Amino acid sequence: MLTERNKSTNRKEQEKQTYKNGICYRELVTGKPPEIVVHNLDLSFGKKTLFTDLDFAVSYGDKVTIVGENGSGKTTFLKLLSDAEDYPYSGSIEIEGRIGFLPQHFEEVDGDLLAIEVLLASLHDDEINEFLKLPSEPLSSNWLQELNFLGGHEIFKQCSLIGLGDEILKLPFKLLSGGEKTKTLLCALSILDPEFILLDEPTNHLDSNGIKWLESFLHKYSGGVVIVTHDRSLINAVSNFISELSPHTKKFTHFRGGYKHYLEEENKRRHALIEERRFQDKELKKLKSKALKAQSKVKARIMRSGSDRDKISYNNREQRAQKSTTGLVNQLTDKVENLNDNLVDVIPERSRICLDFDELPAFSSLLGIAVNEVSKSYGKQVFGNVSFSLAKGERLIIQGPNGCGKTTLNRIIMGLTKPDHGSVSISGNAVVGYLDQEQENLPMEKSPIELLEKEIKINASKQAAIRNLRDFGIYKWHDLKSPLENLSVGCRRKTQLCQIIMRKCSVLILDEPTNHIDFPSLEAIEDALLTFPGIIIATTHDRYFTEKVATRVIDLSKYRKG
Repeated sequence: MLTERNKSTNRKEQEKQTYKNGICYRELVTGKPPEIVVHNLDLSFGKKTLFTDLDFAVSYGDKVTIVGENGSGKTTFLKLLSDAEDYPYSGSIEIEGRIGFLPQHFEEVDGDLLAIEVLLASLHDDEINEFLKLPSEPLSSNWLQELNFLGGHEIFKQCSLIGLGDEILKLPFKLLSGGEKTKTLLCALSILDPEFILLDEPTNHLDSNGIKWLESFLHKYSGGVVIVTHDRSLINAVSNFISELSPHTKKFTHFRGGYKHYLEEENKRRHALIEERRFQDKELKKLKSKALKAQSKVKARIMRSGSDRDKISYNNREQRAQKSTTGLVNQLTDKVENLNDNLVDVIPERSRICLDFDELPAFSSLLGIAVNEVSKSYGKQVFGNVSFSLAKGERLIIQGPNGCGKTTLNRIIMGLTKPDHGSVSISGNAVVGYLDQEQENLPMEKSPIELLEKEIKINASKQAAIRNLRDFGIYKWHDLKSPLENLSVGCRRKTQLCQIIMRKCSVLILDEPTNHIDFPSLEAIEDALLTFPGIIIATTHDRYFTEKVATRVIDLSKYRKG
């Protein structure tokens, strides 16, 4: 079904449903095989162009991962496909089938609804919507009995598989952790079972069990999947295509296979394009030189006077020679124009993140952290008797399921939350930096440059701020000077990391440090953290990151009673 702007009326007639309730759902059915086809898509916001003549296609059964630098338009593209936002694009988006889109954030969901009510409302089922209007108390025996007539047993079976127990389902949605919210809506999406599933960073808040469930579900799912993710293990387990969205060409390049194959092929392709462009530039130079020489011959013949005795014979020979030379000039000019029109676009080398810790002060050899018998409860115990010690150069990864208290432990180490029992001591004149997952401490009205210029602990000059931000991969002038609220989440994360390092922190506490960061930046950040001379405590479910960075790993769920 064609959804061009000049055919919006036709689109509205054939679009049967468009809902937004955590999951964005649309149903477009005309009897053709399920597919998504995007052709010649252009989209700009003011002076910033995201897409130019962009093409993309997904068939039923394809599993495609979209990758690209932060701010290249990955989330915007998914919102276009799902109709979650009404952007002023040109070109065509042809869709056949039902689409379910799980966005990164769930601000539009009524947080006062119970989790089970949000899940049921997200199924977009008329009978269930009528059921939700009944006066029965949610999760009461009468309520459950009525729900069972509508397939309640299957719904609760899926909840159990993904790790949503009754204690979670009966809580208001706003009180759920980020992972629990994601699980609730992923569960609804699995029951909804559309022809195409669109997912925007679905693993960012999921625990290990949730990620395993998602991998298994997507692996078995027979429909089409388009996913934006930086979870390299998930890509290797699920995807059969990777589509890279370039901020330079404003288009996709498609690669078959998993993450490592993509890196290898992308590198080969870039170098092949560089060599082809070098050859074209060399040929262009030769052709232009030949054309100039031919043109000068034409001019010389025109200027030459005919002193030949046989004036008529001379003029005939001169006209033939001049005609031949002019033909050569035209031929060479055509070749130059044709080559100019077909020069390959060379994608520049990826912008390198440069985290140089050599400028940091020499951290004390006495630097250390001791966590002694720390416990915390909120009515019910979160964890108890957590103990560990870390010395300079150690990198601890804290793992565990959603709700086991990982962020709470981070806040206790930071001194932001008091433990019920136990103590935390940090020695060696430590300066602690905290990368919070929710970015609660970022002043969203400031630009990255202003953030570093105006913070007392940094007080950077404008030049120093720009230099350091570029080292962290924020190199576009638009991103450097725009308010943080207008930037991608990945750009904000890079700004936070830059802020922490410029504070000359000797202890880094990182809550989900790989969330929202693009692949090239991830690789560079991981390599840099291996050389960090202080102490690192990172909370993450990123298996790839853990295997590469950790010197120690603890599972916080083992410190919970019951």
